[in-house]
Amino acid sequence: MSVEYWLRGEIPQPLKATVITDVKVLGGRIKQHKKPVILLGSELYRLERIVSSDIVATIVDIANAVKADLTTSSSDVVQRLDSMGFKRYRVGFPMSVVQKLARDREYDLAIFIGFQYHYEWLLLNYLKHYAYRHLNTLSLEPYGHPNATWTMPSLPIPLWHKNLLALTEVLKT
Repeated sequence: MSVEYWLRGEIPQPLKATVITDVKVLGGRIKQHKKPVILLGSELYRLERIVSSDIVATIVDIANAVKADLTTSSSDVVQRLDSMGFKRYRVGFPMSVVQKLARDREYDLAIFIGFQYHYEWLLLNYLKHYAYRHLNTLSLEPYGHPNATWTMPSLPIPLWHKNLLALTEVLKT
């Protein structure tokens, strides 16, 4: 039986995300791509407060493991990346970054984390309609996204954090 998720009013069109519950399978999907990019939202700090952990450092570990670039519009995230010595990042507004991802073929996987649900829904919806031939999308949020190519299941945040740490270990091997 497949994992389905539906919220009232959500109509993800014929193309729906595949929910991946096993972090080993998720890690394998990420490793298949040659040039991933990770888009970081400002909600990372809310998640960090809830789990009392440094999620930005975890994302940097993931980026280093798969040689991904990071993109953010949050000045706080930029300061943290600079303090960690991480240099493969760009600053840009999410919608303009998504438009560039749809237009250019620089990346083959876009990973989203730390966005408000409704905003990420719109960003993924744009990519699903305008970049579906050359770009796969992955949502690493604690809640499933129907407009991504792949998504993690909706989980309580502590369990989601445990899976994120397990994914980091899978990607490092």
